[in-house]
Amino acid sequence: MHLPLEAIQIADSGFVLAFTDATVFLERGSRGIVPCPLAKSRKISRENVDAMYWLYGSISNTAILISYFKGRVAPQNGIQEGVYDIDNEFNLIIENVTASNEGTYYFKLKPHLKMIQEGKVEVCDKVSPSRSYPTVNGCNQDHDTDTCEMRVRHDSTVHNLTCVTEQVKPAVELRWIHLFLGGKTELNASTSVWREVLPAYTGASLRNNTFSTSASVQVTTVNGVNEVFECKAIGAAVGDKGARMRVRVTKAHLTTVSHEEVQSDNPGTTLVWADKGTPTANKPAENAVYVNALEVGLIVALIFIAILCIRMVYSEKKCIKWSPAWERRPDAQVRAADDDQEMQPIKPKGSISEV
Repeated sequence: MHLPLEAIQIADSGFVLAFTDATVFLERGSRGIVPCPLAKSRKISRENVDAMYWLYGSISNTAILISYFKGRVAPQNGIQEGVYDIDNEFNLIIENVTASNEGTYYFKLKPHLKMIQEGKVEVCDKVSPSRSYPTVNGCNQDHDTDTCEMRVRHDSTVHNLTCVTEQVKPAVELRWIHLFLGGKTELNASTSVWREVLPAYTGASLRNNTFSTSASVQVTTVNGVNEVFECKAIGAAVGDKGARMRVRVTKAHLTTVSHEEVQSDNPGTTLVWADKGTPTANKPAENAVYVNALEVGLIVALIFIAILCIRMVYSEKKCIKWSPAWERRPDAQVRAADDDQEMQPIKPKGSISEV
């Protein structure tokens, strides 16, 4: 890519070449590279450079972040090792990008036996969306991540579609497009953007001070026709290709059935949303549940009867074993004799047998 070049007259030092580059977006929480436009355009090797400095915010000595001098890279102004680095192409390396890294970076480069060259690069921190596609409220996502289905009443013609992209930076632009056979039409959507400020205790520092965008549109559909609309996100946060979500608006059909779902005007009948076929044919799972319940009930009843039978047989065997053991006891005959005597009638005195 060709970079603009400016020649600036500097007193007592001749001409100093100043290079500027387009804005660079670096992802928060990742390793970022601030490119050196001079090295990209001139392909200066490290061996031909005596010194190189990267600065932040201004060109004063106190703004120096890191330096390269005769083959040695060192942080400056009390900055710790491992925060910044300079690679072989004299790009500035930021090991962990944060929101505080946003701003203007300056560089000064001294080639061997040549004048100092300097330039600047604008850097913005970027926060990509957690999903690679916008979210459409009330839309059921298909197997494809960028398509979804919104089911509406068969007798409705006007529908509200709302698309949202949350917690990104910079804010994205959302557009609604009507797709049809042979072309497309961009719709006039109502858009709103708001800043997301998250409390520190949530631990979501990577998504703090970001932006959310929503776009709403009212569309009209024709009976019997499944319409297709597309929400498209545009901006640095979603990359050069952008992101999209396609929405299929389908209409459900009314069918009269006898099971309880939605009460109708006629007793004993109800109204149910269905695409095709009879409701009973569309609900084999419910019939299977009833059959399974009957089977479980029969199994439980059989188990209960079997347990009762086992207990009765066990009790009868116990009684049979107990009776012979009782008869074999030593005092059993004595008690039996006593019982016989007690049962004999008492004869009155003076009876014929006594005489």
